[in-house]
Amino acid sequence: MEDLAAILKDHVVAVVQERSKYCSTAPFDPSDSFPEYDGPTGKEDNPAYRAIREVFRTLGCDRDHFGTSFWNPLGFLIRPGDTVVLKPNWVCHRNHGERYGLTDTDSLITHGSVLRAVLDYVCLALDGKGTIIIGDAPIQDTDWKSLLRIAGVAEIIKSIKDRFPGVTIEVHDFRLEHAYVRGGRIVAKSRHEPTPDAFCEVDLGDKSLLVPLMQGGNYAFGVANYPRTRMVRAHSLERNLYLFPREVVEADVLINLPKVKTHMKAGITCALKNLVGINSMKDYLPHFRFGSPKNGGDEYPDGNRLWEFKWWLAHKEWERDSGVIKFLLWFAARATGLGLRMLYRYPREYGSVAGGGWYGNDTLWRTILDINRAFFYYDREKGKVEPNPIRSVRYLALADGIVSGHKESPLSPTPLKTGWVLAGLNPVAMDTVVAALLGFDFHKIPQVKEAYNIKELPLALFQPEDIQVVGLPGIITIKDIYTKKAFVPAEPSMGWKGHVEYVLWGGGI
Repeated sequence: MEDLAAILKDHVVAVVQERSKYCSTAPFDPSDSFPEYDGPTGKEDNPAYRAIREVFRTLGCDRDHFGTSFWNPLGFLIRPGDTVVLKPNWVCHRNHGERYGLTDTDSLITHGSVLRAVLDYVCLALDGKGTIIIGDAPIQDTDWKSLLRIAGVAEIIKSIKDRFPGVTIEVHDFRLEHAYVRGGRIVAKSRHEPTPDAFCEVDLGDKSLLVPLMQGGNYAFGVANYPRTRMVRAHSLERNLYLFPREVVEADVLINLPKVKTHMKAGITCALKNLVGINSMKDYLPHFRFGSPKNGGDEYPDGNRLWEFKWWLAHKEWERDSGVIKFLLWFAARATGLGLRMLYRYPREYGSVAGGGWYGNDTLWRTILDINRAFFYYDREKGKVEPNPIRSVRYLALADGIVSGHKESPLSPTPLKTGWVLAGLNPVAMDTVVAALLGFDFHKIPQVKEAYNIKELPLALFQPEDIQVVGLPGIITIKDIYTKKAFVPAEPSMGWKGHVEYVLWGGGI
């Protein structure tokens, strides 16, 4: 419980700002010489490596030895022989905005140069012995090999192994389901059932934040492109299950490496949202309630009958893994979308607000916070959620905002030059700072706002005004970010425009 107590109480977030550019050549060796580093240096400038090092210093890690060969910034977190999980944001191998000319991946995923720098300091703390697992559960049609190639993972691991041969490094795709896409549509799926030795269902029971939505009895949770069957089994008034790889929940340390981005379904994605990627099947994850508010849902805003019919067709298509009927349903939904644009002047991009992609989504924030609660309160001795776990995880969040993503993010981000790297022990504190730095009113980001109101299995034992920001000149509090205009205004996704921007609302915290 000591490790968890430290996480819940810690309200310090370190922020450093560097050049908004990545080193492009794997294995992303540092371009500077540092006393604690005995490896090769590269000719190409590596701002991310400098930023990672500086954010550790700013956070006060091993303060007494900084500037010497003995500096071990992650020694407070990692012990020799530990199993350490690194969880980057590897949502996909390609920017889905390709059809609009967006091919950038720097704003899409946690960059390989960030991963490399963190790995160096993790290996230093392991002192030559231990296990590192790098993994994520990207969206179902992600090409895993292409993703690893873009991130330079093979080159990074070779470089690390040459210097730390006693450390085992594994890279794992946490997904149990894959989709095959042709012509912009899912044509087939493959699914592997979880085995008890490799995966565990973690049950929040009636402590789930989804329970209030179920008490009326008229609910149907969903997630786009998945059938309802498993969702119905996973979530009820009595039990609320999330499916985690055992290697993640049984690890000694988790280092969360989110990407700073806006998010069409959650407002922003950072430390809290990134943990959703430890769930191995997406149909354990309620993203919305089917339908619009007028019929008890929050999947999309109210619309006309043709709008409702389009999504009825889509829902029928999601229920099928492959075949002619699936194609016909997909085609009919596309044709209906064309009709909406021609007859009712619906913008082409307006379809992105469906699937829960708008500010009225009252479901996904609950799932995001549930995932974090299930992970942090999982007792690694008893194998279940406990309010006072005997053995809890050690945790650090380190966010990659060297190049952030905005607009139709997270899958179609436009690069936003910010130059940030953030570090902290508490994900709620970090996400509050990130929301402010993007120029959003954090009160309008549900998973951030509501994280402070959780009474049972809480994630933060402090309030937003208690957060201490270190590393930005003249900035100490969240209020300072707003009043001193230390933010870089991001453009929210279409379904959130006009509802989260701090300057639009006139501020006030």
